[in-house]
Amino acid sequence: MNEPLRILVVEDEALILMQIEMMIEEAGHLVAGTATTAGEAIALIRETFPELVLIDLRLGDGSSGLEVARVVRDLGGITAAFMTANARQLADDMEGAVAVIAKPFSGAVLAASLAYLEDCVRRPPPTEPAPYGLRVASDHLAAFARMRG
Repeated sequence: MNEPLRILVVEDEALILMQIEMMIEEAGHLVAGTATTAGEAIALIRETFPELVLIDLRLGDGSSGLEVARVVRDLGGITAAFMTANARQLADDMEGAVAVIAKPFSGAVLAASLAYLEDCVRRPPPTEPAPYGLRVASDHLAAFARMRG
């Protein structure tokens, strides 16, 4: 088995956060940290430098996951993906995130999405198409197509 991905989860609802943590661990990955607000997430990103950040769009204290995605994009070297019930609110470029996982999702959808995102992080471009429940940002799809030649 590959080395597990180090994943930061940004989600403000405690029950959903616990479920996502459990699903990530069941998929063989490591939860590097959790945050409920954009400020907490940004501090943790700079402290732990995870490989992947899963970000809810609407966060505690009225902050937005868009703030977190912009920091990830500006830092470079970290992959971001949204997980939200509000996927239609995201532009096609997804503010620099690679993809969005539509909520609600099952453990199987999250595991398949994590496998795809692991390829994005460690072995780009992914060799398989995006799994059901995961929408990839248009600019990343174009970049993956260029990589394939």
